[in-house]
Amino acid sequence: MREKIAFFVLGLLAGLTLMNAIQGNKFEELYWQTEELKVQLYETVQQLEKIKEQHKSLLPLVVKEIKLEIKMEDQSFVEPALRLSIYELVKDLLGQEVHALPYPLLFNLLDGRLIEEGDKKFHLDVEAVIMGENLVYFLNVKKVNGTAESSP
Repeated sequence: MREKIAFFVLGLLAGLTLMNAIQGNKFEELYWQTEELKVQLYETVQQLEKIKEQHKSLLPLVVKEIKLEIKMEDQSFVEPALRLSIYELVKDLLGQEVHALPYPLLFNLLDGRLIEEGDKKFHLDVEAVIMGENLVYFLNVKKVNGTAESSP
């Protein structure tokens, strides 16, 4: 019985050794192929990022966001409805090419305009306009009493 177990163990060890010798080369080959593919993936990702950067630099700048910096003349709180009314006037500028927008148009779009919000009237004065992907208007707003002519 001992001899049978010894031959079985010896056969098992010989089989494992033979299998390791045959399959070990394939495992090593697969390992190196995997490493090579990782390197190729890294190189491809780097090339793709450079292409994306070049593509972005070729695209014209467009207005992505409009910010309204509103300062009330009487230092009161800016009403959300007033902010919304002003934004409605400039919202069509979103998505426009920055270089195609004439500065006088941007400035005069809000400068001197009268806004009616409910029973209140507000006069807008543009201090400055900053052009770029973020279009920023700096506005002074004065509450107008009485009847006033409405602006275009």
